[in-house]
Amino acid sequence: MKKIKKLNIINIILILISTFILIWIINLHGLSGLCRWNPKYKKIIYLLLFLNILIISIFAFSFVSFKNKKIVKAIKIISITLSSIICLSFISLFLYFTIPVISKTDNKYILNEVNIENDLKLQEPLLSLAVSSDPHWGSENSNKEARDEILKNIGLANYDAFLCLGDVAEIGSSESFYQLAANDFEKFLNNTPLHVVLGNHDALINGTGVFKKYFQKKQDNFYNQIDYDNLHIITLDLLWDAKEFDKTQEQWLISQLEDIKREDITIVLSHCYGYCSGYEDLETSLKWYDNKDVIEKVTPIIEKYDVELMLSGHNHLMELLKNKNTYYGIIGTMGGILDRKSDYISPQSIWLNNEDFGWLDIQVYSNYLELTYKNYKGENLYTTVVENN
Repeated sequence: MKKIKKLNIINIILILISTFILIWIINLHGLSGLCRWNPKYKKIIYLLLFLNILIISIFAFSFVSFKNKKIVKAIKIISITLSSIICLSFISLFLYFTIPVISKTDNKYILNEVNIENDLKLQEPLLSLAVSSDPHWGSENSNKEARDEILKNIGLANYDAFLCLGDVAEIGSSESFYQLAANDFEKFLNNTPLHVVLGNHDALINGTGVFKKYFQKKQDNFYNQIDYDNLHIITLDLLWDAKEFDKTQEQWLISQLEDIKREDITIVLSHCYGYCSGYEDLETSLKWYDNKDVIEKVTPIIEKYDVELMLSGHNHLMELLKNKNTYYGIIGTMGGILDRKSDYISPQSIWLNNEDFGWLDIQVYSNYLELTYKNYKGENLYTTVVENN
């Protein structure tokens, strides 16, 4: 009896560990979006859930009374054996995705968010910003030559800041990809201040911890605000859609916009877009264009407060769109394989280019923005002016 009691206690501990790790996995930042937009990952979660239910069920079944004590003992042994195997597998997954987070980082790679001094320049433009997104370090399909050229040209142009809108790494939990990115940022940007937005690939899987090690301070949220005189840059945490846009982030955004003067200029940054042209995935039937979730939950707030410009990546193309008084810019062309297929052109689209890698040049004036889309060589592709709302 004592042996069986010990086996039961050990089994309960194993099941609790497995259950804790499963709950941890299910609640990982961005996992709900990952499972929605990549259904194969949903199958993996279902498999993990099934395994956990299996060991709980067999353990419960081991308490059924049998006259033959050998049967009882056999079921107990089977139960604890399965629990041990599955628990060890779960622990291995947990360690694989957490060791990069707790390991130390060489400080020379850490580049904190842009620190824009709050001193008004006497001449205009007040600020010169470069923006691009989706470089995907670590991907075999990413265009290294174009990515390097973009960074070189930005580094040589004496910008006040470079804003990277996410998907820095192909898989965020692979620290080596962030090391490649940080090395290139340091090599080419020529000390240009850097601000990096969390992308959906950066969040893979438990990648948020590694992302923070390289591009944020530990206490920082994935949504934040940077101010420079009459310019306000607001970063939102939008990975695949608006799943991360909870009540806390929504209330924070509204409070920030409430405090901004109408005569000031506001730029909102996010990885995932609201309005964008794109394509339908034939395998999943998912529509990689005008994101209804973001359009329903986020853009009405943006437009209510007359935000001048919202910039995003996610889709690998360049585009300028407009809805009501707000412009929407897409600039996911920093090296990730281009989305050359466009089944759907958004009704809000003004200009579209899915043939060139490049970045967006923003010249900030006291009462307007001058936007210039450039290819990776620095040649101008399209220029427009966004007036102060």
